[in-house]
Amino acid sequence: MFTKTPDTLLEQLSQKVNIDVDCLDADFVASLPITPHDMTSNPRFIQEQLGSPANRPMVVEVVKSMPGRVWDEIYPVIVAKLAARVFPHISGRVLAQTLPTHSYDTEYMVKQARAFVKAFKDEGIPTERTCIKVPTTGPAVAAAVILKKEGIATLGTSLFSLHQAIAASQAGMHAISIYFNEPLAAVEATRWPDVEDPASQHPMAARHLRIRQAYDRLAKETGRKQPQLKTASYVPLWLSSRPPNSWHNRFISARETLSMVELGADNITLNKLVLADLNAGPGVAKYHTGQWKVPVSELVRQPHFVWEDWIVPEASVSVERMAKVAKTDPLSKFSDEDWFTASTEVNYLAPGVLDRFNGEDEVTRVRLDTVLARFSTHETESKKYIEDIQAELA
Repeated sequence: MFTKTPDTLLEQLSQKVNIDVDCLDADFVASLPITPHDMTSNPRFIQEQLGSPANRPMVVEVVKSMPGRVWDEIYPVIVAKLAARVFPHISGRVLAQTLPTHSYDTEYMVKQARAFVKAFKDEGIPTERTCIKVPTTGPAVAAAVILKKEGIATLGTSLFSLHQAIAASQAGMHAISIYFNEPLAAVEATRWPDVEDPASQHPMAARHLRIRQAYDRLAKETGRKQPQLKTASYVPLWLSSRPPNSWHNRFISARETLSMVELGADNITLNKLVLADLNAGPGVAKYHTGQWKVPVSELVRQPHFVWEDWIVPEASVSVERMAKVAKTDPLSKFSDEDWFTASTEVNYLAPGVLDRFNGEDEVTRVRLDTVLARFSTHETESKKYIEDIQAELA
């Protein structure tokens, strides 16, 4: 899919931060000019694969091999088979996400995590190269504590706030996944911050940076390894049903991924669209408002197109820039004084505490509810697809 270009922006970025792929397309991943670290997925991407005619024979065979089983017992086996195709093309872990309609059911999430790990193992993927994504809710962090004792790594996803990140740390999670853009930006362009310098101008930058700083400080103070900080993008949910040339209303840009170096991400999780932009040439397209409406592969054909070199600010300059960013959280209604102490003195693992904080922070409450609702629609579609095949085979 890609023609190798020396020193593409993607290759440059991969030297600064680990690249994870938000993709279950093995051919696409194999075509990249880099070897990604982890491969992640979510209910939307699983349903996208289920909807592909090429995968139907595999799904039918799985259903045939599991007579009398309910659909959500079959689901992990299908996910594992899809992940096994990508596994040879990455250096790290494969990740699967628990079903969103059970995001407040600890027992269910533990049971499904075990099912995913068993299914991965059956496909030749060792447990130490797997990770289970759970939403950062109270019951989910409780599940993470149980799973850690069993040697099962977890990732706290649907994460929008420092208190969620601290909860993930307290639970001993392997990683967290910060949503840099709000879910509704996938369908409402006005919600996406079209800014030239996301590291200093994006409204989520302060929260991202504070999580980085909190983890660094906790590592020094406690001596415990903190969760890997992954940053994720949110893909427009309707893109799979649009023609290939319908690229408008894309709500994350290559510039945002570049900002993750200053904001302290360990890994960044990238979908096909952003990967394509990063692999289109040796630099970043010169900024102008509305640039996100057109993929870089098309921008380069426009008159007067200009590449700009990507230059990471010198350390001393970056420290000063980021100190200003961390000072104020534009998304919070609460005081910015003593933000670290106020967040780390709380035991978020106590029953009901994390969910109370999630509810009190409007950004977390609204965005968490939104993303779980959206993913739940894809869960419903997957359920119907598998049950329809079961009915056909009955």
